[in-house]
Amino acid sequence: MGAWGAGSFENDGAADWVHEFEQSGAAAVRSALETVSKLGDSEYLEAPEASMAIAAAEIVAAARDGDQSSLSEGARECFSQFQASLTGSDLLELARRAVERTRRQSELKDLWEESAEPKRWFGEIDRLSSRLG
Repeated sequence: MGAWGAGSFENDGAADWVHEFEQSGAAAVRSALETVSKLGDSEYLEAPEASMAIAAAEIVAAARDGDQSSLSEGARECFSQFQASLTGSDLLELARRAVERTRRQSELKDLWEESAEPKRWFGEIDRLSSRLG
């Protein structure tokens, strides 16, 4: 896992995904969230897809509460351009499901559990879940 911190945008998967968000806005958010939300419990959720979904969920949370402090610089730069299209209740529910699935059963969770500081990542995920309501 290429990560330099526990934050939602502090990994290679999320950093790569921001380029998709800059180009496609809400469509990129929906795609990342649906990829995770559509998986069955027996299907393996790889770390890159989980990281992208967590970044997308942060975008949804920012659209919901206006707090952009957890977004990367690149995501913040284009956020206002797409903000109005990110407030639907369906995206919010997709974000909630994707975050829960990632926290419960994913390679990303497993990698953080094996790291030196798993509490930092779980704290970030819990904070994001709270913001999503």
